[in-house]
Amino acid sequence: MEITSGPGLGTHRHVGRFVAHGAPVTFRELCSEVLSNRTRYLVLDLDGTVHLNRNLGELLGWELGAYKSYGAQTIERLESRRRNARWLLHWREPRQLAAYLARAAKAWAVPGTHYFFWSKLASLSPWVRRVGFRKFHADPIRAVQRGVQTTLMDEIASVPAELLPTLMERVWRRHQDDQVIGADDIGWIRASFPKIEIVLSSASPKPVVAFAAERLGVEHAHWSTPDRINTGEAKIEALKRAFGTFGEPGVEVVGMSDTAHGEDHCWARYFAKVVDINSPAPFPLIAPVSSPLAEVHSAIVLSRRELERRMLDPSYLDPRRDPVKNPRRRELKHADLLGVLDDLLQGFNAIVCGAEQFANPADLAYRLAVLSESSRTHVT
Repeated sequence: MEITSGPGLGTHRHVGRFVAHGAPVTFRELCSEVLSNRTRYLVLDLDGTVHLNRNLGELLGWELGAYKSYGAQTIERLESRRRNARWLLHWREPRQLAAYLARAAKAWAVPGTHYFFWSKLASLSPWVRRVGFRKFHADPIRAVQRGVQTTLMDEIASVPAELLPTLMERVWRRHQDDQVIGADDIGWIRASFPKIEIVLSSASPKPVVAFAAERLGVEHAHWSTPDRINTGEAKIEALKRAFGTFGEPGVEVVGMSDTAHGEDHCWARYFAKVVDINSPAPFPLIAPVSSPLAEVHSAIVLSRRELERRMLDPSYLDPRRDPVKNPRRRELKHADLLGVLDDLLQGFNAIVCGAEQFANPADLAYRLAVLSESSRTHVT
């Protein structure tokens, strides 16, 4: 379907179709609707996408701290007590516990505080976020991710490489009930859509992403390195290097991500369909007129634990989730969106065309980000 920008509009347009799936669905139900025989690539984010509300890189960081403080034998002995806790507080060994807390504070206090302020707090305070745009000359989340990822890679480099799969195995096993996507789901996609190539693309380092890709059975995996954080546009560049047909006209790319804090919002400029899964910062509905984006989907996708519990209680949802405000499916096509988003889109394009009026480019970037994100509130 050819999508135009609409009468009197300029550099940006709204999407051609928006689907809010409403009631929680399984990953396969979602794929059955979003994927097709035309789809060439499926790009999956990792943290918060493969697992409900879990960041595997962060969890490996805590696991490394426990290993260094307590030793391999102690953390193995205490494994059965941990369930899904991030921390390992061994109260019977106060000296080791003190060393563990001190080590965690030394490694993570500065990058953790930085990340909390410029991402978590900025998402709640427009003033803080605007200051962040001015400080970093772009969305602050991109800059503060580097500090966290660099610290994690330093921690990884400080232990023998052969230890990392063992630690990742513990993390993976401990949180398997939170999986939203499993190896059986990847196998089902391959059987149902044999032409699709699947890519796991994450800002986490290689030991995390490569392990997850192996466990899921995903053939292509992209991760961060010390000189390149695989987030935002960097994910797109990695895809272009890996696949010669990526970005060619008619090559359908579908992206699925929780896109927490909006780090994958740039996918809307390159993919035919984007899907936010269990997302605190869903995809906007505005894209450049040059983008191939045709559809935006938004879905609550059930974890393994939720699927098991719903066999006895069909309404069960993980307590970490916010209540489902509108359980009904809602689909808006191009004609429906014209009346809802035209005023917002005209304002957006007016700002783009009048960019020279902004003395500080960071203020322009902030204003456009806020307007783009507000497109979702207009339809929900």
